[in-house]
Amino acid sequence: MIGKPHRALSLLVTIGCLFLWQYSAAQKEAKLFIGQTVHDFGRIDEKKGAVKHDFILRNDGQAPLELQRVTCANRSVITRWSRTPIAPGQTARLEVTYNPAGHSGDFSILIDVLSSASSEATALVIKGSVKPNPNAPKQPMADFSPDQWTFDFGKIKEEDGFAMHVFRIKNTGTAPLNISHVQSSCGCAEPEWTRTPIPVGGIGDVVITYDPTDRPGPFRKNITVYSDAKGGRHKLTITGEVIAKARSQKILFPDTIGRIGTQQRRFDFYLLREREIASQEVWIENLSDEDVRLSFSHLPAYVHVEAPKQLAPHKAERLKVTVDAKAIHGKGRTESHFVWKSQDANGREIASREIPVAVNVVDDFSTLSQADKDAGPALSLSATVIDFSAKKGATKQQLTITNTGHALLVFHSITCDASWVKVSGNKKKELRPRESMTLTFALKDKAHKGATDLYIVCNDPQGPVRIVRIKAE
Repeated sequence: MIGKPHRALSLLVTIGCLFLWQYSAAQKEAKLFIGQTVHDFGRIDEKKGAVKHDFILRNDGQAPLELQRVTCANRSVITRWSRTPIAPGQTARLEVTYNPAGHSGDFSILIDVLSSASSEATALVIKGSVKPNPNAPKQPMADFSPDQWTFDFGKIKEEDGFAMHVFRIKNTGTAPLNISHVQSSCGCAEPEWTRTPIPVGGIGDVVITYDPTDRPGPFRKNITVYSDAKGGRHKLTITGEVIAKARSQKILFPDTIGRIGTQQRRFDFYLLREREIASQEVWIENLSDEDVRLSFSHLPAYVHVEAPKQLAPHKAERLKVTVDAKAIHGKGRTESHFVWKSQDANGREIASREIPVAVNVVDDFSTLSQADKDAGPALSLSATVIDFSAKKGATKQQLTITNTGHALLVFHSITCDASWVKVSGNKKKELRPRESMTLTFALKDKAHKGATDLYIVCNDPQGPVRIVRIKAE
């Protein structure tokens, strides 16, 4: 007969085993890995018919992986895959067939893969360019006809929050219109679009929501729409000006340098041509009851600072920072700093601060016609935001950069100065038309919270500077 202590011990062992079993089961999850998420078919001859590509899917988890749904809005795409679950460590094929009949020009088509590994779909992209068959009978073709190509929001009050505009897209062609993907040049402009085919004569929507928060001043953002209409790719544009909301003195001067309040703690010159000179002005104010002296040192060769040598108590004046792109000698992103020092009336140092200055020097496209720009390179990003916080436990994410244009894409610089994120991959200095490269982002510190930017400076005449937001919040 088992005594009470033994029964208690047995019960504890049973509970422990049950806990361990449950814990072990919880750890056995499926994990979908797709090494290549973008496939470029290159130049396709319409008369040769459909082309195929197999995306290789691998289960890197410890539980069977089931493909639940594969969707594509483009009727020229057919997908096939096995309904049999993928065992841990095994691979499977997702066959994608594209029929170019009736199409010509560039295309970029989004395919969503939903699996048991995640509640969010994984995005795949097929790209290429169709060479039409001159002897083929004329096929029905959709036509992309927006009510306007550019929309001006006018003056937007920051305090009013998000601003929204709906581009109405009419299909004036002879076949249903399918919008496969819409991409914004900035994370501040979020797109949404009609996911179902737009019938002949029908109207669909491309909805753009702009976030004016902390973005005072004029703006111009491009929205690229990929569809099966003639041309494949069409550009919409939003413009406007954000009127900053009224702020308290603390907000007006979010930073202080030795009793001096300043509106800006760094200077970013987003886009300068090679021989261009540009300036930025900010208000500074002596927030104390005593005189404060100002001095500036360690100025880079391309930076000039104009400011008062002394500020009286509660006096506000302008500080002007000027950069000369000619003195940088080269295109791309250049980052440096100068030293700002504050002293009291007796010359004793109150504070010292390094002020960052960043300049993006680009090619001069001012002499190019629109036809020249359309015939040039075109940079396409698989995402404009890399959000580690959106995927729990994720420490690595990828970004695919593709040249969807017609000429060589040259990278002047690809930079990210944050110490908590590592950027690696097959960094190339140039991409041929329809060629891609993939960058991998890895968190050095899994517990890090914050945000930074990846800057890409290239020779795309329609977007020479691209910013990818990296978030771990």
